[in-house]
Amino acid sequence: MIMGLKKRLIKIANFSIIFLLSGCAYYSMAGSIPANIKNVSIPLFVNETSEFELSEKLTNKIVEQISEQNIIKVSNSLNADSIINGNIVSVSDGPYAFNDNEQVSEYRFSMRIKAVWIDSSDDEELFAKDFSSFGTYSIDNDPSSDGLDNDNDGLIDDADSDEFGDSRELAINVAIDKIAIDIVNAVLSTW
Repeated sequence: MIMGLKKRLIKIANFSIIFLLSGCAYYSMAGSIPANIKNVSIPLFVNETSEFELSEKLTNKIVEQISEQNIIKVSNSLNADSIINGNIVSVSDGPYAFNDNEQVSEYRFSMRIKAVWIDSSDDEELFAKDFSSFGTYSIDNDPSSDGLDNDNDGLIDDADSDEFGDSRELAINVAIDKIAIDIVNAVLSTW
């Protein structure tokens, strides 16, 4: 009798777990985006700095990140339900780390932007935020052979197909990647 009760309790527990898990499978971050917004336009961000090509790189990375999430479609501005506008406000390079001789061994590329997500149906601001990020680089080391994960993707040197070339450029790309992810997270967490 106790054995039969245990079997029933196990079946009930298993059924409950399956029921809960299947309910969670339908959960989506899309629920946090206003119901009337099915797509977004992302015009080229305005670059207020003298750093070349930042607008193109940042805008393309945001489009790529939103497309990867597959929660909201990217559209052109003529028929979009919403628009993300942005300005690259500032960039800077400064010392980040020093060696034993108190000379700079790493620099920090910092970038700050302002972004606004607007509902096109009523021009309501869904968010207006500042975002900032940075990437570090060394002028003495080659990123393809320095033994470091320069772009924070978990791969080092030969195993990393995009960890080569100019280390400052790599730091710029790291900063852009972080900001793009932060903007997508802001879109997904809009209530």
